[in-house]
Parts: sequence; structure tokens; C-alpha cells
Amino acid sequence: MAFRGLVRTFAIRSALLALSLLVPAALWANSSGAPGPCGQETICVYAWNGTGTGSGSGLTMSSSQINQIGGLTGSNLGSISFTTGALLSGSLSGGGTFGAGTITITASGWNGFSGTLFSGTFGSSSSPLQWTALGKIGSVYEYELSGSALGIFAGSSQGRQATVQLFFSSTTPYSGGALSLVNGSAQVVTPEPANVGLLATGLLAMGFVARRKAKRGRSKMPAAA
Repeated sequence: MAFRGLVRTFAIRSALLALSLLVPAALWANSSGAPGPCGQETICVYAWNGTGTGSGSGLTMSSSQINQIGGLTGSNLGSISFTTGALLSGSLSGGGTFGAGTITITASGWNGFSGTLFSGTFGSSSSPLQWTALGKIGSVYEYELSGSALGIFAGSSQGRQATVQLFFSSTTPYSGGALSLVNGSAQVVTPEPANVGLLATGLLAMGFVARRKAKRGRSKMPAAA
């Protein structure tokens, strides 16, 4: 009986732990460069020193300098590059939305890994990329490009989700051409939240089965004389 009780307690506690992992953690950095918190089951990437270019046909950044991956910091740990689709609404100077494009994050010497850390689509037809004019900050005009991404993490076979936020500056209200990356951040979820949900469901089922068996065992015990 004591063993059955331990099995039941372990199953229920494991299920609650797995369910707690489903609570998303906010990443968002800000234009000053201070990163937000990175939660469990995620890899967070922060970058500075990049140059983009753009027009109504879309925005592009061929490279940047990553300064932090997870808890590892360094002068150049990789790069972030992306493309977007054409401007769907609004304007370059006032903000709006861009169509979906692609994003690639590379790593160099992160936990012994070098290569493509994440690669996939940036935005989607149902969730366009948000282009926000933040106004004049100091002597420059700042803009934010944000959206979700879906791709492959470190060569794995399963799709991974990411949340991306990039801040740019321009010496004048932006109308096209070069843009300077102020800072950028990407939070890649691994494992996929759906898989964690299935794990939690399975553990809850285990807990219910263990509890049911324990009840059956007690009901079959002969009454005390």
C-alpha cells in the first residue's frame, strides 16, 4: 500500500511540474538594449551591431553580431539575418505591417555547437510582421520589427517556434535605404509546447490510473476481525 501511495504522489507531482512549463515567459527587450527574462525550455539570443536595408518591397538584414546565447556572452557568437515580404499596410515612416519572409540565426562555439541554430519562416499570411514607429529618441528615429517565426532548431526534425523583436534607428524619418540595428532578440521554444502538453496529459492519466488501482486494492482487502 505504501508503494502504491508513492507511485500516485510521484505521478501527480510530475504532472503538475509538466503543466507549469506550459506558462509562456516574456522575452521582449527594449530599444535601450536591456533584455527581458528568458523562461524555461527556451533559448534566448541577443544581438547588436547590424545593418539593414529596405523599401516598400520589404526589409532585409544580411548579418548582425550576436553577443549572448542563453547564459553565454561574448563579442561575436554568431549572427541574425532576415528578409520580409512587401509592405502590406501603413508606411515606412509611420509604421504598418510587412508580409512574411525568412530568418536565420547562426551560432559559433555555443556549447560546442557551430552552424545554423535556427532557420525558418518569419511571420505568416495570418500573422504579418509588425513595423512600429517609436518616434524620435535622442537624435535618431527608432523603429521596431516584431513577429513570430517557425523553423528548425539546431538541425532537429521537429518544428520550433520563436518570438523575434528587432529595433532599428534612422537619422531621419525612415523612407527606405539603410537602417542601423540598435539591438535584437529572439526566443526559441524547445521542446515544442504541444509536446510538453502531451507529456502533461500523459502524466495526469498515469496519476488517475495509479489512484484508481490503489482504491481497488483497498476495496479488495478483507475486513479486520
